Amino acid sequence: MKVFGIVAEYNPFHNGHKYLIDKARENGADVIIAVMSGNWVQRGDSSIISKFARTRQALKCGVDLVIELPTFWAMSTAQKFAKGSVEILNALGIDTLIFGSECGDVERIISTANCVRSMEFSRLMRQLLNIGKTPAKARESAVETLTGNGELLRSPNDTLAVEYVNAAIKLNSKMNFIAVKRQGVEHDSDTATSEFCSASKLRELIIAHRITEVKSYMPEASFEILQNEFDSGKISDIKALEKTILTSLKTTTLDEFEQLPDISEGIENRLFSAARSSSTLTQFFEVTATKRYTNARLRRLVMSAFLKIKADDIPEFVPYIRVLGCTAAGAEALKTARSETEKPIIMRSTELKGNPVFDFEARASDIYTMTQRIPDPCGQEFTNGVITNKIIL
Repeated sequence: MKVFGIVAEYNPFHNGHKYLIDKARENGADVIIAVMSGNWVQRGDSSIISKFARTRQALKCGVDLVIELPTFWAMSTAQKFAKGSVEILNALGIDTLIFGSECGDVERIISTANCVRSMEFSRLMRQLLNIGKTPAKARESAVETLTGNGELLRSPNDTLAVEYVNAAIKLNSKMNFIAVKRQGVEHDSDTATSEFCSASKLRELIIAHRITEVKSYMPEASFEILQNEFDSGKISDIKALEKTILTSLKTTTLDEFEQLPDISEGIENRLFSAARSSSTLTQFFEVTATKRYTNARLRRLVMSAFLKIKADDIPEFVPYIRVLGCTAAGAEALKTARSETEKPIIMRSTELKGNPVFDFEARASDIYTMTQRIPDPCGQEFTNGVITNKIIL
């Protein structure tokens, strides 16, 4: 039995995601395991529909097992996002990690991953940082000088792919890698083809209540679930919490900003000052934005401050494997994994009561519901069980 792994957000599940699953099957996958971000995603935002709805989409469209990537890793840097995801997939014993890629060349990706772990890369990075280059530009320039692959670090999927490979190597994993060239539009593109559209554009259309326009870009089963969530008032829009978030920022102390994840180079002072002077979140981001700090990084810092995430709260390793949903094939893969992994595999959320990572997850999910037009009651982590074939709809 060949077990393939995918790292995903499915925000929402669209034709590009189905294309990658189909490629996994073409390459021999008997079981497909997806590690999926929960209700808070890597760009520092709430997911357009809940993790439970997105799990139903994934299971309906070819995934056999959906595992949650906890918020501490899901809403983090590319390196930590990749590390947490690959750590889970490695613990489940996957044979192959398959991912979308702008270049579609797995050898170039592996070569770049080897480069950024080298002493030469570290030495060159220090030199470039010392002359004033931003970390992102220094990284890209160093890789370009050493391998000619600098362009890979300008592409979001290739950048993540490099981090996946690095994470697997650091874990001494034996997993193989398959890079599937991205089809249609670019990541975060505002354009579309007849079949493919970026997830960011789909979210924009959904939030604008132009839901009929997204139908052709999603598998039918996925769209039906989205339509049901839309009709039930369960579409998430972070703007619903804008004043609440800004109020939270204004009451965050400089010391609390200093304790956020991914704080460096004195950015905490900039955040503190901007919070006290801004009257809208848009103004806050305008004041804090520079070439050194990406928009995604600033959004993650804002949401970390709002959700009260401290760097010291995040353990080095993901402490458990939480199952959100599975098919019969996924359940069989779990049986094998249970005998081979040291990480606890969790089917009932009550097993996690008292675990600080899950306790945070439960609080964050309660806050997430307030981004919906018609909020769900608190306690969704405990009232939603594992989704199986019988209850996908």
